[in-house]
Amino acid sequence: MVPDVDILVSRAKELARRNDPDNAMDLANDLIERYPKEAKVWSLRGYMHGRLGNHSGAVSDLTRAIEINDNDPYLFFSRGADRFELGDDQLAVDDFTRALDLCDSQQRQDYAETLLFWRAEAWLRLGNAQRALSDLTGVRDGFSFWTYKLRTKADLLADCEHLIR
Repeated sequence: MVPDVDILVSRAKELARRNDPDNAMDLANDLIERYPKEAKVWSLRGYMHGRLGNHSGAVSDLTRAIEINDNDPYLFFSRGADRFELGDDQLAVDDFTRALDLCDSQQRQDYAETLLFWRAEAWLRLGNAQRALSDLTGVRDGFSFWTYKLRTKADLLADCEHLIR
């Protein structure tokens, strides 16, 4: 990783947090031109596209980041979330599964619960309550996360029950 990149990526994210998406996207585009072989800059622009509601642009840039670095579970998690937003639920499940596999092989559990939650949500949209229930066994009671809206484990369990009936 080129040292400047980390600083500039942080600056772009700060601009986005300060509700200055145009300048943040300009910086992301500049970074892509300057450092096209850095997964981090493609991930940044994917993040910016997602924040702006351009989920297909996000998926495209995150796919490029994954082509550069296919060992980062966060990239698969992010692309899965954008695919979920696009309604590409099976592809989202595939990305969440790949991210979970990477977490296991790297002995990283930082995303595991969130990934199981998102994957359960995608399984529900695919009509597979049994797989959703299986994933939810790895999610603690009281867990909540924003998918298409703020959802709790209890919400997903209720949806599973409704599907099974």
